[in-house]
Amino acid sequence: MIEYTLHGPASQERARIRLMSALRENRFPQSILIDGPAGIGKKRLAMEIARALQCTDPNMRPCGHCFGCRMADDSGATENWVVPLETKEAHARSSDDVSAGSTAKTIEDFKKAYIEEIQKNPYRVDVFSTGAIISVDLIRSMTASFAMKGDRVRTVIIAEADRMNESASNAFLKTLEDVPPDTYFILTTSSREKMLQTIRSRCLALHLLPLTDDEVRTEVLNMAGEDFDESSLTQDVIGLAVGSPGKALYYAEHGGSWCGLAVDFVQKSLRADYTGLFLQLKDCGLEDAYEANRFLEVLSFLLADLLRLQAGSSLRMPETANAVGISKFPRIDATALELALVTVQETMSRIESRRVSASMCLQNLSLKLFEGYK
Repeated sequence: MIEYTLHGPASQERARIRLMSALRENRFPQSILIDGPAGIGKKRLAMEIARALQCTDPNMRPCGHCFGCRMADDSGATENWVVPLETKEAHARSSDDVSAGSTAKTIEDFKKAYIEEIQKNPYRVDVFSTGAIISVDLIRSMTASFAMKGDRVRTVIIAEADRMNESASNAFLKTLEDVPPDTYFILTTSSREKMLQTIRSRCLALHLLPLTDDEVRTEVLNMAGEDFDESSLTQDVIGLAVGSPGKALYYAEHGGSWCGLAVDFVQKSLRADYTGLFLQLKDCGLEDAYEANRFLEVLSFLLADLLRLQAGSSLRMPETANAVGISKFPRIDATALELALVTVQETMSRIESRRVSASMCLQNLSLKLFEGYK
């Protein structure tokens, strides 16, 4: 019997054991959907699975040196991936259509650049822009390449599969209804509820768990490289990550300034210092919807920690929560904090809908936060 070994953090070992068992017993499904919070290693596991499926070693898979393993790790093999692209990228010409010597970027060039970033650090949560989608043309291009597969095992990783638009979802559903032999689809998503139920029902569901705080720190240091400032992984940053190395990396870069802004946001809202807060928000450059919601994520954590502080529970962001000095505002009780949390969540939904600008939503939030308790 061929032995399969999938590597990863101990917290996700149960999921890997389930997959290795299916591989050993030759009953691996042709489509699998890996879901879980952003940045916890879904793409990393997808790449491990792709190597194991494409490996040709007769004893131990993945071996890491056979042709199949090399193909799985080759960022130039763009047919092995479907990734979200911005409109201008998705409309770029194929390498088959450009003239010899052309320096224009092709759709394969854009895909290769994204694949390289994922392979360099599969935990990253900011590889794709918020406007990037998986269009029906990308799905059709994937299916058209099946004719060139030959007799080798073929794996296709569909990263952030929830970004398929309606046409792409319907086209992919037809593919799932008649999967070509020796072809395997590995989908990853942080929002499985946004996907067609008919697609989900045709895939083996695999839920990945968040990592422990110690595992988050270890994975970040392994992935970040020699130039990474380890001191940026503060207790507050690890707390914000909630088991996600990708979020820890993100907040190691942005968390310091955003934690400070969250403290000022609460304090100035309570003091009705709206002019000062509006100017501060403008200077922080939170016009982008994605950036604004990542800040509001920090603000939500802070409000939740203030609730924990009043209840005498342990804090995820102790330095930031204690900096607010909530005891100076005796009218702010648990009910006020719970209502404030709801208001922040509603604001995040409005920003995500893009019907109102992010800056306007943040200003309105400062006016409504703790309404009736100031």
